[in-house]
Amino acid sequence: MSQADFYILPSADEDSRYQFLGKLATRAISAGHWLYIHTDSEHMAERISERLWQSSPESFLANSLPTEELHAPILIGWQLEHIPKTPDMLVNLSAIFPTQTAQFSRVAEIVIQSDEILGLTRARFKDYQTAGIQPRMHDMRKRSS
Repeated sequence: MSQADFYILPSADEDSRYQFLGKLATRAISAGHWLYIHTDSEHMAERISERLWQSSPESFLANSLPTEELHAPILIGWQLEHIPKTPDMLVNLSAIFPTQTAQFSRVAEIVIQSDEILGLTRARFKDYQTAGIQPRMHDMRKRSS
């Protein structure tokens, strides 16, 4: 059964979501996970890809899009057909609840303090419960930066 983790960030800034994604991806890759990031659009996937390649001055997070031949530990897609055949860890940055979520051993949702994102998050929280996955909340607002 999947483990779902919701990371609640203190900011409403979309950029903070991408910064946290970089930290989460670094930890996941270091732990040996293969990461699939699901987005709403090809444009968003390309933006995230670029951000990960430029993660920090001393490192980068190798990733690929479904349209590329590169096989990297991070795949970023925007259609359900992009979900890997052997899923490991999913970071859901899309507005929907992917029906294949239960195939992943771990699922992460990164939540910012935007009314739209918070509304979508509440709905997805219920979707996880309906799918038999008990989500865990990680309130990053209580942690120092």
